[in-house]
Order: sequence, then C-alpha cells, then structure tokens
Amino acid sequence: MDTPPKTLCGICDAQHVTKTADFWCPECDDGLCNECHSHHSFSKASRLHGVISIEDYRKLSPDISSIVHHCIEHEKKLQIYCPHHDQLCCLLCISTSHKDCTGMLPIDEMAKTSKSSGLLESLQKSLEDLKSNIDNVVKDRQSNLTKIKEQRQNILAGIQNLRKRINSHFDKIEQEIEKELNTSECDLKTKIEDLLHGLQEKRERIAVLQSNIKDLKNHASDLQTFIGSKQLEEKIEAEETYVQSLSEDDRLKQLSLKCTHNEGILNLLQSITSFGSIPIESSSPSVVVKLEKTKEAQIMSASVIPKSVDNVRATLLRKIQIPKGKSYECNITGCAIFPNGKFIFADCDNNKRLVIFNTDGSFDCEKTISGLTPFDVACIDDTTVAFTDLSSSKIHIFDITTNIIKTTIETKNDCSGIAYHDGKIYYANEEHFGVAQLKDNCMKSIVNCDYRNSCMRYVSSFGVSIYFTEYNSNSVCCYSDKGNKMWEYKDNTVLKSSYGVAVDRNGFVYVASYKRNCIVVVSPDGKKAVDFLSSADGIESPYKIFYDNERDLLLVAGYNGKCSLYKIK
Repeated sequence: MDTPPKTLCGICDAQHVTKTADFWCPECDDGLCNECHSHHSFSKASRLHGVISIEDYRKLSPDISSIVHHCIEHEKKLQIYCPHHDQLCCLLCISTSHKDCTGMLPIDEMAKTSKSSGLLESLQKSLEDLKSNIDNVVKDRQSNLTKIKEQRQNILAGIQNLRKRINSHFDKIEQEIEKELNTSECDLKTKIEDLLHGLQEKRERIAVLQSNIKDLKNHASDLQTFIGSKQLEEKIEAEETYVQSLSEDDRLKQLSLKCTHNEGILNLLQSITSFGSIPIESSSPSVVVKLEKTKEAQIMSASVIPKSVDNVRATLLRKIQIPKGKSYECNITGCAIFPNGKFIFADCDNNKRLVIFNTDGSFDCEKTISGLTPFDVACIDDTTVAFTDLSSSKIHIFDITTNIIKTTIETKNDCSGIAYHDGKIYYANEEHFGVAQLKDNCMKSIVNCDYRNSCMRYVSSFGVSIYFTEYNSNSVCCYSDKGNKMWEYKDNTVLKSSYGVAVDRNGFVYVASYKRNCIVVVSPDGKKAVDFLSSADGIESPYKIFYDNERDLLLVAGYNGKCSLYKIK
C-alpha cells in the first residue's frame, strides 16, 4: 500500500523549516504543526477558523478538500450569504452586486448549524431520489429489452409457419424480412443500451456525490460542510434535470417490433416480393420519473437559516383527552404521530395499553398486550409501532392491525425512551443509549451513561445528532452518532425534572420540564434555553413530547391524560 505524502506545516515551511503538519486549516488552506496550531488558535485573526486534524483532512475526497473559502472573482474571504440571490458573497460582492439586497446573513453563524440542520439530510434525500428514479428506469428499460426479444421470437415463429405453407420461391424474401427484423431490433436495442450506458454513468456520479455527503457529515469542518453543500446542490440539480428530461422526450417510450403481412400473399404468390415490414411502435412510458422534494424544501430552506429560540412560535390546534381506562386514571408516558397523521399514546402503570386517535382528535381504539406494560412508543409505519416495556429490557415491534408482536429486541437493561428514524430504533436504558438496526436487530451502543440511579430517560434523533434527557440531573445532552458529546444544557431552574425531548428541522430542541409545567426550547448549539409553552398554553404535567417534521407539529402528552397538539412556526 502506498504511503500518503506527508503534509508540511505551511508556516514552518515559509521559514525554511521542515515540519510535518498535524492539523489542517481549510480557511488558510495550509497545514499546521502542533506549535503553529497553538499560535493559530490564539491569534485573533484565525482563532475562529474550523481547523481539522490532518487524518480527517486526508480522508476527505478531492471534491471536498478542494472547496475554496474565498470569492473567486475578488479573491476575498466569503463572509455573507445573500438569500435573495442564493449566493455566497465577500464584502466586495456586497458593495458591487448586492447593494439593494436585504436579509444578509453571516456565513460563520450559518455554518454552525450546517450539520445539525436539515441541509445534509435534504441533499441525501435528493441523491436517494435520483438513484431510485434511475434504478426504476433501468429496470423498465431492461424489461422493454426482454419484451422486444419475445416479440422478435414470436414474429419469427409466425413468419416461419407461414413460410412452410408457401412455395420455396419465398426463401429469398424470408431472408430479407428477417434481415429487416434484425436491423430493427438492433436499432431499438442500440437506442435503449445507449440510454442504459448513460444511466450507468449517472449512477456512478451519484455514488461519488453520496460519498461526498458522507465526507461532509463525518470529516469536514462546519464551513466546508456549508459551502460544499452549496456546490453539491448545483451538481445534484444538474443530475435531476437530466433524469427529469427522460420523461420529456422519447427515450422512455415503449418500443415494439411488429410484422405486417402482405394481404395478397396466399392468393398471389407470384406477385409477392416481401413478407411485410417491421414498423417500430412506441407507447406511453410505464415508468414515471418522480422527484419528491421541492426547491423550497431543498438546500437553502429555512432549516439552514439560523433563527433565535426567541422567535419560535406555537399555535394550539386541538386538545386531546385520553379516555379513562379500567383504573379510571391515566398515566401517559409515551406518544408519537403515525406517517398518516394519527396519534398514539402509551398509557402505562395501571391501564397498560396503547391508545390511538384519529387525525381530527377523535378516539379510534386501544390496544392491550397481554403481560406487557407499554412505556414509550415510536411509529415505524402506519400499522407498525415499537414500544418499550416498563421495568423490562426489551423493545417490542407490534402490528396494530393484527395485534401481533412481530419481533422483540433485547437491550440488556431496563428500557425507557425510544425513537425511530430511517430504519433505526434509538433507545435509552439504565446503562447506555443505543441504536438497533430494525432489519436485522443489530445493536450498537452509542454512549455509556453515568446516571445509573434513574431509568427515566427519553431520546430523540435528528440528522447525525442524538438527544436525550435525564430526569435526576435536569439536563438535555446532544451526542453525535459516533458517540461524541457535542453539548449539554443543564439548569435546575429551567429543566426541572426533564422528561420528553424532541427536535425540529431547524435543530431546535424541545424539552418537557415536568415539575414546572412547561415546554422549554433549547438552541441548536445548546447554549440558550427559553420557556416556550406553559400552563397558560394548556400544558399540564408534560411527560413525553413528539415533533412531526413533515407537518411541523408538536404533540405534548400530559401524564394525567391531558394532551395537546401545536403548530410550530
């Protein structure tokens, strides 16, 4: 294996001293040894630069490592984002081309939330949509090739059957019609295979872009992530334009082979000079290219533009009262929203049931599972939920239509909070916070927990971040999916008995402060928290909360059965 070339410290090299770099500064576009890195981190001009380790720098693909932080036109540092033109600008750009633009935003501030916002998720979804569409087109074209081959075989069989009924005089014209048939098939095959070749190249390009997304998530600095995302957006839009164009021209039309026989062939053998012709037919495409997301939900959406926790607003849509159970007392410890908009609640302790409501807030049904006490619940699809069992180490996957437990996941410690996203179940138990891959029950511990004296913990996830609360410590923490602690917010006067936690598409973290009867919202960087909803807004004994990012809805479950649904803006 080739040894990668050593990267030298640029500052030392400028002084004719050879030292290997231990860090890389993307903004200075230079390597730094340990000593120079120390000076670099204290210098007023460079201490805010997003320095990364030289190991992470070497892991970046050329597309990411070559990202420039300066305006190509003016050779000045990119400092401002213009939402009106969707453009990154330096100060000279502002004075020359953006004099009348308003709403300018500092790139440094926006870059802080580039990984925790929905930016990378949106780009990833774009690539997944592109790959899915290309896969569908390839499958359809391959099916068309099979169909053409079958048509060719059927036509040949018909020609040969007719050939047996007529004079050998027609040997020559049989060969001519077969030649025409083969030529037509070859033409069709060439058209389709040319398209398949082009689609394969697109597949490979998408794979490169997906790798770039992964690099941005795992190795790039925040600033690299933001600027790289903008560049990736242009490339992805170009690929989307190509795939969309397939529906706008003739390349997806169904191509067919057909033989038209000469009507006088049986009666006028001497006058027939051909078996017929092979016209090519096409019909409407059987595959539809569909790109789910819109431009507004794409790259520079509101999820990227940072806003203050002070500006988050909520409107009460409806109140939901959980009906009394057999014990005449509700103990709601879990809640979630199905993809179809229905609501589900876990009524723990005495009633030991799951309660389901329709989208208009009307009662639908309740489910009891023999021998189990649901504590928290997460929706996998419209008919399947996962729930934890009180004082148990198991997570159960339950079909609400058949009332059958499809599978059980063992976590080895008493489990409490649970969340689901993209095929993964995130859970919190007495010892650690972990993730289970639903398709194969593969378990992975994210972080071991120091709070061994309480199992009252809830968990939520967004992008590459995982959030959890701990009852006794009155705190909410944010970890990366690699297990690295990103921040912790802890304040006994604000998060007094913190239970449920949820995260919106902007990275704002909502926490249920049980003993204060309020919902607190914490900034994406974990540095600021404000009271968001209180008893004056209908909050009473808040226990579990759930945020629906598709609809921007916040569901608050009160322990006493008094629940509320809010629209968040």
